[in-house]
Amino acid sequence: MTNNTVKQRHYNAIVVGAGPGGLATIVSLLDGGLTSILWVDRKFGGGRLNELYREISSNTKTGTYLDAVHSSPTCCHIVESASHPNAVDEMEQINREDTCQLSLAGDLVQLLVDGVIGMEGIEKCLGEVAEARLDDSTWHVQIDSQPTLTTPRLFLCTGSYPLTSDLHKPYNPNLTVLDLDHSMIKSTLPSLFPNDKPSVVAVIGNSHSGILCCRNLYEISQQEKDRRELKIFNFRRREIKFAEYREDGIVYDNTGLKGSTADWAKEHMLDNANDNDDDGVLRQIDLPTDAEGEAKVYGEYLPQCTHIIYAIGYSKSPYPKLFSATCGDVDGKNEKRRIDQEMEFDSHTSGFKLDGQSVKGLWGLGIAHPEVVDDPEGHTEAAVGMAKFFKFAERVKDSWVK
Repeated sequence: MTNNTVKQRHYNAIVVGAGPGGLATIVSLLDGGLTSILWVDRKFGGGRLNELYREISSNTKTGTYLDAVHSSPTCCHIVESASHPNAVDEMEQINREDTCQLSLAGDLVQLLVDGVIGMEGIEKCLGEVAEARLDDSTWHVQIDSQPTLTTPRLFLCTGSYPLTSDLHKPYNPNLTVLDLDHSMIKSTLPSLFPNDKPSVVAVIGNSHSGILCCRNLYEISQQEKDRRELKIFNFRRREIKFAEYREDGIVYDNTGLKGSTADWAKEHMLDNANDNDDDGVLRQIDLPTDAEGEAKVYGEYLPQCTHIIYAIGYSKSPYPKLFSATCGDVDGKNEKRRIDQEMEFDSHTSGFKLDGQSVKGLWGLGIAHPEVVDDPEGHTEAAVGMAKFFKFAERVKDSWVK
């Protein structure tokens, strides 16, 4: 529920979500000259990046973060007006070619979020959009118990959450399923395991999040304080991808490992799959491409496990209920059609389409709504990351504000 009442009934834009995607959206709207914007979020805590991923090593160079900030007049104004030292000052002390902890990126996001909230023409609303209805070119938006609000522009920056599965159940129904987000928080990870007996952890997937989990598990098995006796099985369908920096761009820019996570994986996980590492803690296991072969592998290894982590990707968080007014029922009255489960995101325009037609005044940005790009070798990837959200928003903002 909200703890503040909105001051107006009509806004030039309503932005839902205050993570990196929501921040990039509202900054670009301000850069484009739009004001009278309502920003809606349940916490205004910087999204999952700042709330859950602070202990993770970033995949982005500090120079890329700083370039994104300096590309926006709004962000430059916020930084110039902020007290010192701040996250930008700290980031500027790091080599531009180095990555950093996401805690610093989270501090940067929070600095900018707080700065935007303090600007004229921006109103903050703690709460959640329950539903919105498009009638002609106007969105009628319901936020918790607030009066209905109207706007010609509605932005969904609603984020995503880790996918999970129950594929282990035929092989070992007693496995403890560990939450992916919490498995990436190394400081609290030991509390998820007993300290008086060994545990065997299956990690499904070897993308960035899967490797981060393997690294955290490995390191708590080696540390002195809060050490846990662990064995790790990392199930993979392909070899680990590493980003490759070239003059014409970055190969696997969005799917390849970078920074300290890449360095760790090269040291500990570049041996042949199915070979134990030197101390027998971490083992990589190839999954066959056929269902029968996969079942055989799972049937061999999962019964040995006590815990399982699914690092198999993310799914977009549920949208508010969205409706579009339709005409022509037998009584001549307008009806409404629910569209949030039918519409498709357009990764080129940042808009949405329904039945092949653009949905008026509706856009998305952020991890659930990324731009799709090709790397120098033609690999098509989703461009995910704060700086990439800024770049996408900058490219399409003219269509937002016109």
